[in-house]
Amino acid sequence: MVTIVDNGSTDDSLALVEEFSGVQKILIGCNAGFARAVNKGICVTNGDLILILNNDARLLPESLCALLDCADKNPNGAFIGARLLSPSGNPQNVVADFPHWWSEMIPNFVGKLRRKNPKMLGVEKSVDVPSLIGAAFLVRKQVLERLGLLDEDFFFYLEETEWCHRAHQKGFQVIFCPEARVEHGLGGTANRYKAEARIEFHRSRLIYARKVEGTTARNLLLGVLFASSFINFLSNAVLLVLTLFAFSKLRRKTAMYGRLWLWHLLGRPVDWGLPNKCPELRK
Repeated sequence: MVTIVDNGSTDDSLALVEEFSGVQKILIGCNAGFARAVNKGICVTNGDLILILNNDARLLPESLCALLDCADKNPNGAFIGARLLSPSGNPQNVVADFPHWWSEMIPNFVGKLRRKNPKMLGVEKSVDVPSLIGAAFLVRKQVLERLGLLDEDFFFYLEETEWCHRAHQKGFQVIFCPEARVEHGLGGTANRYKAEARIEFHRSRLIYARKVEGTTARNLLLGVLFASSFINFLSNAVLLVLTLFAFSKLRRKTAMYGRLWLWHLLGRPVDWGLPNKCPELRK
């Protein structure tokens, strides 16, 4: 059974599936977020294994069989993830370490040096990993009785990371399956709404810190995010003035950090962020 959950799409995407019989559609009518949409799909889906597939992801030949084979070989795996490739075939990040409140203070170039092979290059056998990127992965439905569904407090970003953390806490494994390959568009929403997506990321980081690391860590992270957004805005604004507003990319970047800092300054209004949210999520 194929289930499509439509989070209030405004294009002709639903019309594209009309020609396929046996497709179950769940129409939410507004943007309920990734976690709510996936949970609705899981609740109406039968079977021992459920494949969660983003709308910008496409299974490549033999990949479903590879995922099922990995699931058979790793019976303690709650989640089984595929290798992610760009449309041009370049490898993307597929695994990640769990974030910590202090990691936001580490410069990006240092953070990249510390990360251990997030694209899993050279890995040819299935392996237990901390967390999967949630574009395409199998869920073993029977474990959800102990694990629970995705946490719907998350709207966009880190919901699958918290899920993977919960799985490890409950004694399950999170498996990367290198034989399975998925083409992934990556960042379509974030690229269209850069400032709004960045606000959602900061919101999710604070939720994650509170739930996983505790209230003190969340408060420390809040201070770090507030300071970093202001520093980024100020430094880009100075560059913008020095270059006489000549570079459009720098103008957009300054506006993004300015909006992000203003969101923090105003007390992080719940109605700021990605558009078309369901009304109850804007209150």
